[in-house]
Amino acid sequence: MAEGEFTGQTALVSGAARGLGRAIATLLAERGASVFMTDLDGPGVDAASAALNARGLRTIPARTDMADEDQLAVLKSLVVARGGRLDILVNNAGGWRYGTLDEITREDWEWTMRVNLTTVFLATRAFKDLMVARRYGRIVNVASTDAYRPKVKLPHYAAAKAAVVSLTKSMAEELGPHQVLVNGVSPGAIATETAKAQGWLAERVPFIPVRRAAEPDDIAEVILFLASPRNRFVVGETVMVNGGMLMV
Repeated sequence: MAEGEFTGQTALVSGAARGLGRAIATLLAERGASVFMTDLDGPGVDAASAALNARGLRTIPARTDMADEDQLAVLKSLVVARGGRLDILVNNAGGWRYGTLDEITREDWEWTMRVNLTTVFLATRAFKDLMVARRYGRIVNVASTDAYRPKVKLPHYAAAKAAVVSLTKSMAEELGPHQVLVNGVSPGAIATETAKAQGWLAERVPFIPVRRAAEPDDIAEVILFLASPRNRFVVGETVMVNGGMLMV
């Protein structure tokens, strides 16, 4: 991918304070995009953005709950005020809480759907018009390999991510005629700070044919292709990026 491939473009990445979201925002900015970085963790996203801007890159931090329509309206006003265009939307925000069917509370279920699925729906609905108006846009939704297989103690998370895969197809069907291409990625195990702290990566590695977990950039590079002008004909797909751990 060319160093300045995204020069002149504006991107928005949710869940960008750390981990995969920060890696996506970093690569987009390094390759020329102006990047809005959003996260529920205001201090965290401020620090992540400041570190990139100190390198001469162009990012704008915004503490935003992507499942809150009022906050999305404020964020959209900021995007419009900063140039009025959005070329790329990466719906990366998400999270999980462990629990068996008996342990998962109604609040756990609703929180999981809100942060993993509602964010994708509302953010896309909020920003699609900026893309439709210019007949150009790229939207990438982050799902998970857990969408495709049984997941003990994460059935609500797996269900939410399966819904993201389905929603991606429906969005692609509706927005494709406007030249707004919607796709997804389903990452496997990623060596983020959170995963390392939780200590479960080592037990997954023997089941990954390449015998390692992904680095955040491994996933981000695939997202960048789907978000780039070079992607002209991949529409409605969710790409598996898991080192061969789950082949379908």
